[in-house]
Amino acid sequence: MLRLTVWFTLLISLSANAAVHLDFHDESPDAGAAGSALRQRGAVDIDEILRQYGISQGSTKARIIFEWFDKVMRDPVIAARVPGGAPALVHVLLDPEQREATMSSGLARLTPADRSRYLVLLTGVLDELVPVNCFGLVDMVTIMNRVTIAQMSDAQAELYLDLMYKIMVSSGSAAPVRVPTREEYAAASEAMSRAVVIELGGDPANVDRYMAYTANPSTATPADVCWMTRVTLHALARMPAAERDVVLLPVFIGPPAASLADPVDQRPAQMPFPASASPPGTTMP
Repeated sequence: MLRLTVWFTLLISLSANAAVHLDFHDESPDAGAAGSALRQRGAVDIDEILRQYGISQGSTKARIIFEWFDKVMRDPVIAARVPGGAPALVHVLLDPEQREATMSSGLARLTPADRSRYLVLLTGVLDELVPVNCFGLVDMVTIMNRVTIAQMSDAQAELYLDLMYKIMVSSGSAAPVRVPTREEYAAASEAMSRAVVIELGGDPANVDRYMAYTANPSTATPADVCWMTRVTLHALARMPAAERDVVLLPVFIGPPAASLADPVDQRPAQMPFPASASPPGTTMP
């Protein structure tokens, strides 16, 4: 079996910072000042947000964003979880720790079908919006943070925001999350190894390249990182839905479920994964 702990760690990074953040992600000083001003004014100026990120007024994407904000602000579950209206919501979305907790809990509580849709989104964004040299970078968190909602297609933006809405709603649940058993995870990992080999066309040189990366990720070039990530995501897409979700769910939960990739002791069948705190070791979008 291919050594999978490296791609497991990679997927945790992707799940944590994939695509864009809910504040449409911009780490520039001007964007930070704009976010601060929004909070201070006590209102969300969506027109200003669109202008900041180069989204044309009256465009399909602008309509999608307006409708999303309206839906989020009217949702009673979100309102109960984030009292204080728009200013409080903006604070949650701009605060890295609160955003991380929301995303981690929400992703773990999505339906398997929606987790697969999230994977489709990640794959499409990487394939279409990230160059083959990953902007000359090797850290996937930094690489994916280069992508903004303005760069996405209308369909990608709509899918992203739909998933973010569902994540925000489900993140408030206190229901325990079922963790795959060690046997289920071992079987799914075997299936993942086969899917990687199939994705590589069974070519020995490519298989060796993939294994070399997983053995020594610190020596990878930006092109290696991009290539390996794409191979991994496309291999996941090849897997049967049930086995794919067994692989994805521990990724989104993070430790201690992530220890299934390198198990030491028996894990419980369910975890009371907290809705209000992020599991240690994740970086979450």
